[in-house]
Amino acid sequence: MAAITSACEDIADTLRLMRSIDDKIVYQLNLATPTQSFRGVVDPANHCKGLYDQLNDTYLERGSLIEKCLNESREVIRSVKTEVESKRNDPSLLRKLRTEQNRMRDLQNELIVEEIVRERSLKVFEERCRQFYKPPKTE
Repeated sequence: MAAITSACEDIADTLRLMRSIDDKIVYQLNLATPTQSFRGVVDPANHCKGLYDQLNDTYLERGSLIEKCLNESREVIRSVKTEVESKRNDPSLLRKLRTEQNRMRDLQNELIVEEIVRERSLKVFEERCRQFYKPPKTE
């Protein structure tokens, strides 16, 4: 997958596009692990390894995008809080602070969604590719 650069404002759309590989995991696994009659034409070990590498790359890319946006959001919240302390009764600053806090909550939820998507895809991958490819241990 080509690197997707995106502003944090449209991260939900970007993540939806980046999660397309997870949405199509069963189809990709069907291609990677053909029936016995086609195994002479297709090498399931190479296909499974390639699919795993592709999944892993997208997980790293999505995780770093979410973390980058979370860090940006934390910085904005810090700076707005500093402004709010000096101008207590400015409703536009308070609105901006609440908006940014909501955005940060949404990004934290995206981290949870990301974990669920990864677990689901890797479970299906393991079920279908375990006899052809063993991914390296992580952690």
